[in-house]
Amino acid sequence: MKKLSGYKIGLLLLLAASQSLSFIDRVNLSVVLPELIKDHSYSATLAGLLMSILNFSYVAAIIVAGPLTDRLGARIVFPVAVGAWSAFTAMCALTSAFLPLAFLRALVGIGESPNIPSGSQIIKQAFEKTERGFAVSCQFSGTKIGLAVGIPLSAFLLSEFGRPAVFYATGLLGAIWVAAWLLVYRKSEAATAAAPTEKTSNVRWSTLLKVRSVWGMVLGQAGYLYVYYVFASWLPGYLTLRYDLPIMRTGILSMLPFISGIAFTLFGGWAADRCIAKGYSVSAVRKSFAVGGMLGATIFTVVAAFAPVAWIAVVAFTLALSSISMTTSSANAMPIDVAPAHLVSSCVSIQNFGGNIGGALAPLLTGFLVSLTGDFVVPLLFAALVGLVLGCGGFGIIVQKLDQEIGTKAFQKAFAPFAADTSISKFDANRAKLDRA
Repeated sequence: MKKLSGYKIGLLLLLAASQSLSFIDRVNLSVVLPELIKDHSYSATLAGLLMSILNFSYVAAIIVAGPLTDRLGARIVFPVAVGAWSAFTAMCALTSAFLPLAFLRALVGIGESPNIPSGSQIIKQAFEKTERGFAVSCQFSGTKIGLAVGIPLSAFLLSEFGRPAVFYATGLLGAIWVAAWLLVYRKSEAATAAAPTEKTSNVRWSTLLKVRSVWGMVLGQAGYLYVYYVFASWLPGYLTLRYDLPIMRTGILSMLPFISGIAFTLFGGWAADRCIAKGYSVSAVRKSFAVGGMLGATIFTVVAAFAPVAWIAVVAFTLALSSISMTTSSANAMPIDVAPAHLVSSCVSIQNFGGNIGGALAPLLTGFLVSLTGDFVVPLLFAALVGLVLGCGGFGIIVQKLDQEIGTKAFQKAFAPFAADTSISKFDANRAKLDRA
């Protein structure tokens, strides 16, 4: 991978920061949750529902956010989204009642929905194929940075200044990001940096739904995000409720797995780019990293389920987060690799629409299973099963070749035998007839 320009480095920092803010504004509620359970009569099921509402609203909105970003461009959509969800986060300080808090969290989820589609559009435009794995790993390392920073930050604010300060302070960070975006982003460079290598395409949004690999990405992402959101939403509460740890110690211990996750996310993206640059196929590299990471996360989640003491649980979660972080860049680079430039955000939104159904169900089902069984063993074993079946199965079996862009002649030739992709062949054939006419 060649040396990145200062402008590209600036873009990567903005992409990582937007993801960090997104997860800081998600995990702040996880830290506040034990107080809501102990002091405001929230049950574990109700708490799980409150955490899931953001993800459900995110799922409902992201299927629109992708096409909207493709139409209006990330230059406009990206800063508006960050500013909106940050404002709604700050407003969560105004109440502890379930219904108004749930409504505000739903608005945060809607505001966050253009975040990943916008970042993916920037990566497709500004980064070459041998740079995209690292670019995606930088973008999604922000999720771990957000959790690693957000948990202890929220715990400190909660213990020193009370619940409202948690939401006011974390919401304010979005205004700083918007100011940085306006200073750094330059439309002409982002739009033309990769232009010489991109081909024009008339593939439609609906065509993406007829491609088997897209459905494999959806199912794989559902398994990946289910496991990830069990960690992201319940780890602080798990350590507090199961091992009766004080809030500040919980914040510090919960930070460790996500710090490790940052390093392994970046390493996974860098290693994938190195393999592709050496001539290995995009398909082999992306699928190997995605499936290998999910398999490791499954194994260590089972270990965590039976951990007798807190330190063993933290070690197991650290290994699980490190493993699943190896999946991150390759799983999220798949739609960028195969989607035409004008449909990148749409393809990413399809992947994350299905994937975030798993993410939305994770805190809710975990809370329900904790209430049902009185323990975290069954919820963690169920998470491991979901990761194995959907994560490994979707990325490893259903996803096919990723070396050809959807709609190109190479893609048509590679998948002509498959019924799922014949509509694309007919589409290109009809286009050719019209061109000859």
